[in-house]
Amino acid sequence: MDMLPGLIETPAILRTGMGTSPVHERFTAGEMVRIRRGYYVDVPRWLEAKPWARFAWSLAAAARAMPDLILCRETSAFVRGLPILRTPPYVECTTPSPSRSGRRRPTLTVVGESREARQIRGEGGFPVRFYLSKDQTPELVGAYQCTGLVRTVMDIAFSSRLSQSLVVADGVARELWRRGGLPPNGRLLDVDEVAALLNSHPHEAARRRAELVLSLASPLPESVGESYSRAAFEYLGFEQPELQHDFSDVDGFIGRSDFWWPPTGRSRGVVGEFDGKAKYTEAELRNGASPEEIVYKEKLREDRIRALGFGFVRWGWAHIENPERLRSKLIGVGLVPAAQRR
Repeated sequence: MDMLPGLIETPAILRTGMGTSPVHERFTAGEMVRIRRGYYVDVPRWLEAKPWARFAWSLAAAARAMPDLILCRETSAFVRGLPILRTPPYVECTTPSPSRSGRRRPTLTVVGESREARQIRGEGGFPVRFYLSKDQTPELVGAYQCTGLVRTVMDIAFSSRLSQSLVVADGVARELWRRGGLPPNGRLLDVDEVAALLNSHPHEAARRRAELVLSLASPLPESVGESYSRAAFEYLGFEQPELQHDFSDVDGFIGRSDFWWPPTGRSRGVVGEFDGKAKYTEAELRNGASPEEIVYKEKLREDRIRALGFGFVRWGWAHIENPERLRSKLIGVGLVPAAQRR
């Protein structure tokens, strides 16, 4: 992860031989947020920043103030550039000492009673949280010490909800596939290090939770929304679909679907698409096309697939966040959850 600009570090200023009085004067005037002693961000910049940017500054400040930190769980995933469902609420680290484990008090401070200052205090910062771990063999990722790639996904799989875990696990599967350590149709369960960590965990409930995630993880999903959708399918009791299925007609290749439920005795075959906002609004994902062109091409593609006789259903973030809405959509195109298949 590249260092995000905007973090003002008084230790770095002192190393240049300059004084830090101007920084402290601006802080006491309410013009700067102090993330922790020695690390600041301008108030307007903090307020304009997205949560992930505020987290990146908080992470950098913690890691520079405490150079022995070993980042773990979703913080490690964040540093590695793996997909995560949401910005972590803590800077997560490991410790071998039981007396050090637990959450530290928030260190974010801003002076004054202005509307901006009250907003910043109300939203809060990102405290450091230590998790007990005897494994203290970190990997250097950029400027940060992190738990290893497999250890990172396993710690999340053992402790987090399926939606959070599967997003990261799909990302790890994709990274291992890029490295040649996993075939496109491979399972994380088949990776030796994964299997060893799974079998060595002392708690059966955690092993079962992780085994489900690892059995579902795949390098094929191409977005957080697709991975999150797969967790929702599992929660709702629908069969897991095929991923990235190609479709063609007499005119040639139509496209590749996010999800494909093949025909069964009770279904004509259904194509599913997760519609994230980004593919319509973010220029780098549109390959030079306008949002209107993207919508038109999507409509033509959908019409050609429907002409093959298959069902077609789209959903977005609001449907996954409220699974009953997604359930209604899937049932509406003929898919049947497990409870109704019995």
